[in-house]
Amino acid sequence: MTILPLQNQYIGFLTIWFNFVVKLEKDSEKLILKVAQKHFVSKGYVATRTQDIADDAGINKALLHYYYRNKEKLYKAVISKAFGEVMPIFASAFASNGTFWDKIKKIINTYIDTLRSHPELPIFIMTELSQNNVSLIEELKKHSAIQPSIQQFLKDIETEVATGNIREISSPQLVLNIIGMSVFPFMAKPIFTKLFEIPSEAFGALMEERKQTIYNFIRNAIEVK
Repeated sequence: MTILPLQNQYIGFLTIWFNFVVKLEKDSEKLILKVAQKHFVSKGYVATRTQDIADDAGINKALLHYYYRNKEKLYKAVISKAFGEVMPIFASAFASNGTFWDKIKKIINTYIDTLRSHPELPIFIMTELSQNNVSLIEELKKHSAIQPSIQQFLKDIETEVATGNIREISSPQLVLNIIGMSVFPFMAKPIFTKLFEIPSEAFGALMEERKQTIYNFIRNAIEVK
C-alpha cells in the first residue's frame, strides 16, 4: 500500500533535483559568458586566457571547457550574444515610422542610448577589426538583419534630395555622419574625460545633451528652408 506514495515522493525528488541542475547549468553558463566578455573586451581575443576567465568566474578550467570546449567557441558565444542584443535595436531604429526627421532623431537617440548601456562595444569592435579578427567579421555577417533597414533609409535620403527637401548629399556620407557623431564619443571617452577634466558620472548627462546637438547639427546642415 505504501509503494505508490514512495514512488511519487521519489519522482518528486528527481524533478526537484533535475530543475536544480538545469538552473545551476544555466547560471554557470551565464556567469562564464559575463566574465568572458569582461576579459575579451578589456584584453582582446589574443591576450585573453581561458584560465584567467575560469579563475575569475570561480570555476575550474575543465568546467569552462565542458560548456564551450575552447577559447574560440567561447569568444564566438560572447560576440554572438552582444551582437544579438544590439543589432535588432539598431535595425528597428532605421526601420522606424514617422517623418524623415523623426527617423533621424530615432537613429541618433537609439545609438546613444544603446551605447550608454554597452559602452565597451565600440572600442572592442574597432580593436578586434584592426587585428582582422575573422570570427568577429563572421559574427557581424550573421547578424546582418540591419542591412535591409539601412538600405531603405539610404533610399529615403535619395528621395528627400530628389524632392528638394534636403541639400545634395551622398546618402552613405549622411549615414556615416549620423553614426560617427553618435559613436565616436564613446570610443574617445577615456581621453576626452581626462583631457577636458569631465567626471565619468557627468559623461552620461553630456551624451543625453548630445542627442539634440547632433540632430540640430544634421538638420541645419542639410535641410532646405
